[in-house]
Amino acid sequence: MHDVTVQSVLPSRDRNPIWGFGRAYELVSLQLDFQDQYPREIEFEIDRMKLLGYLSDQAKLGCFGIVFPFAILIAFAFYREAMAPFHKNDDIWFWFGWFSLYMLGGLAACGVLGSVLYVSYFRRSARLKANNLRLMVDGCYLRLVSGGFVVIDQRFHFREVSSYATVQGPLLRRHKLKTLCFRIDRRMNSPALLVTGLADADEVRDVLCEIDAAREWAGSSSPGHSRSPSNG
Repeated sequence: MHDVTVQSVLPSRDRNPIWGFGRAYELVSLQLDFQDQYPREIEFEIDRMKLLGYLSDQAKLGCFGIVFPFAILIAFAFYREAMAPFHKNDDIWFWFGWFSLYMLGGLAACGVLGSVLYVSYFRRSARLKANNLRLMVDGCYLRLVSGGFVVIDQRFHFREVSSYATVQGPLLRRHKLKTLCFRIDRRMNSPALLVTGLADADEVRDVLCEIDAAREWAGSSSPGHSRSPSNG
């Protein structure tokens, strides 16, 4: 076991990258007491501007997606009621013109209602989520702080964490982000935990795998049956 302590005080905004890993994570402490090359405490860097853009776009799509079918159905109902007196008119362009006009009205209503929904709640929620997100290593524990109006602070022992992976979909690709996924063994029937917004999700995944392998049985008198390397 290493027994080296180096006191380091870092300013809140000017933390320097460590260990030659670029800007993937920031130094919190240089107290080394594990058999690996990493500090006892690490806080991984979050690209909050990209994350805010991603969360905002995701919220907009959700708001307009929720409102769209209702707005179109209401517009169609108004169209049928307004055009009932003209049911004997056989001019297809007459019907098509009015139908297009009512559908455009429905789209406009969708835009207005979606904007109200987004501005009144989801824009603020996206900002809070981007500001609150933190992913840290604290000795043999992985700590995740997330949430918007309600902040959730979770702490897991590396024995419980497995299956690290990164995922990138079309919206994430647009914002040049990836999502880090990992599972908690005691929650195998629950969805994987997702962390979106890391400055370098692939590098964080690899670093966590190495730390996990070195620290998962730290402080345990009986290692027992360890997981396979592929599971972290």
